[in-house]
Amino acid sequence: MEQDKSRREGIVCAVVIYGTKFTHCEVYRTFVKDNLDTLDCLFVFDNSPISMHEDVKLTKGEYKYVWNPSNPCLSDNYNQAAKYAHDNGYGWILLLDQDTSFPKNAYHIYANAMVHHPNIGMFVPIHKIAQGKCLSPVNSLRPSCCIVRQGVFSLDDFDVINSGMLVKVDDFIQAGGYKSDVNLDFSDFQFIERYKTVNDKAVALDVVCVQNFSNEETDRNKLLDRFRIYCSNVLNFEFYSNKTRWKIVYLVCKHTVALSLRCKSLRPVFILLGKIINK
Repeated sequence: MEQDKSRREGIVCAVVIYGTKFTHCEVYRTFVKDNLDTLDCLFVFDNSPISMHEDVKLTKGEYKYVWNPSNPCLSDNYNQAAKYAHDNGYGWILLLDQDTSFPKNAYHIYANAMVHHPNIGMFVPIHKIAQGKCLSPVNSLRPSCCIVRQGVFSLDDFDVINSGMLVKVDDFIQAGGYKSDVNLDFSDFQFIERYKTVNDKAVALDVVCVQNFSNEETDRNKLLDRFRIYCSNVLNFEFYSNKTRWKIVYLVCKHTVALSLRCKSLRPVFILLGKIINK
């Protein structure tokens, strides 16, 4: 009985990697490496064309490595980890990004917060980018409005990103998980839109993560190909409220204009319009 209780309180950590060994990733060096004796279960999804397999030794937990060179969508990876957690009696799933850096005491802050907020099913860190700008939780319509203190907040007021999101497995499953055809771009928005049908509250932790973004691509064709995927994702979005609908419209318009200026071309506008017409 005690073992069953322990498992229900256990956490499945899910990391998706691409093009690099897991032990070379920021999330390993700053979070996993310091907690090898604490983690209950670690899922590494390797979507690289060539396997980056490594054996990671957990003191007492399970290590799962899945290589799929077809590069399945991020949403499917997260759903697979959540299903495993549900089927094997784990209570929580922690979503991690390979490029996220955590402070040293992060795991213990998560654990303590779960004890102090037993009725909350989602815990998130505060994210910043290398330049210090706040990334999450943030009001996407007012980017300067960012949570900087720990505590309970409404998911109607602030948006959060995937990495570092700790979710109760039962809530994850009840919400319907991630939507497979909304991958990468807007996957977090879509999941939160679903999750709010179960619980609209989350806790911002006293954990400040740094998200390492690389946005130095200069090849216009690659940028436009990436934008086509972006448009497909947004057109597959399921809306549950007009507030979210107008927020997504605003973000898409803003991104389209920015990319048009970056490419010095109206091609992004025509791509977006073409996707809308053919939907």
